[in-house]
Amino acid sequence: MKAEPEKPAAEPKPALAPADEVAGLKDQLLRLRAEFENARKRWLKEVTEVEENSNADLLRELLDIYDDFERALATVPAQTENKPIRSGVEMIAKRMEGFLKSYGVTPMETQGKLFDPLLHEAVAHEENASVQESTVLEELKKGYLINGRVLRHAMVKVAVHKEG
Repeated sequence: MKAEPEKPAAEPKPALAPADEVAGLKDQLLRLRAEFENARKRWLKEVTEVEENSNADLLRELLDIYDDFERALATVPAQTENKPIRSGVEMIAKRMEGFLKSYGVTPMETQGKLFDPLLHEAVAHEENASVQESTVLEELKKGYLINGRVLRHAMVKVAVHKEG
């Protein structure tokens, strides 16, 4: 059998001075701390986003019910013989409004604003030369924001100018 050639011995690393070793370990510790803090912040942000998204689905469903209460109130005159029924529906609507606000849900202001495809869904157009083109003329279904982001787009009628 052939003898394997001897490998040269690895050169030993020069020993660091204790002060340099401590400084290196401190630097490593600071970097690990920063990485951990960044990972913790990322995780908290992701948890918050998941919670907001799961709440958004439920809140959208509740908005449809809230719309029904508002439509019911709009059809029943304030001075009616069914005043107890009207006041009961008003109480429920106010309670739902408070609930929605507690989750950061606020209605959008659309009337008279310029159409914004990030906020509005145009479902109708109407010729109207008395206002600037693309102005929201009528809100057909109220839009809502949740903590500044769109929860539900507003369905609107938009002004157009006559062509020609």
